[in-house]
Amino acid sequence: MAETAQRKNRIAGRAWLGLAALGGLAAAFVYGVVKPRRLPPAHEPHSSEVAPPKKAERENPTTDFEPTDWSLRPVALLYAAIPVLLVVSSFVLIWAYPNALPDVDRTLHMAPPGPRLQTDAAGDLQRFRADQERRLNTYYWIDKDKGIVHIPIEQAMKKLAATGVPGFPKAQP
Repeated sequence: MAETAQRKNRIAGRAWLGLAALGGLAAAFVYGVVKPRRLPPAHEPHSSEVAPPKKAERENPTTDFEPTDWSLRPVALLYAAIPVLLVVSSFVLIWAYPNALPDVDRTLHMAPPGPRLQTDAAGDLQRFRADQERRLNTYYWIDKDKGIVHIPIEQAMKKLAATGVPGFPKAQP
């Protein structure tokens, strides 16, 4: 008993260690790569050095842009890092819980509670299908007083194909 508890504690410790390492890597990635970049201080004009930009430097001098926007590189790296993080985290969990996959047993060990009304499911299905086939492929009275007869499905399809549906437009030959 004590050995299994110690083993479970070791496994849980490995899982937490692996997930903490992944979390640290993700935090470092987010902090180092994805954060918005600012212009270096050498490029920022001082209040005393404000000079209008030369017309030759910029195509449209009246239009400005946000210098702290993210570049495309960190966004692309983030899109690439997310699937890698998902794959790596699944391998970390497999490594941390090595007996988790094979211990799943999907066989039914206990019968469901009663009453068990259907004791021969395969036989019941076979009888049901035979009854349905008999009903589809034989003649029998539906209402003898009104003269309504059930005809086999094959006969009904042939008759419908020959006469058509009343009120349905006919196809042009």
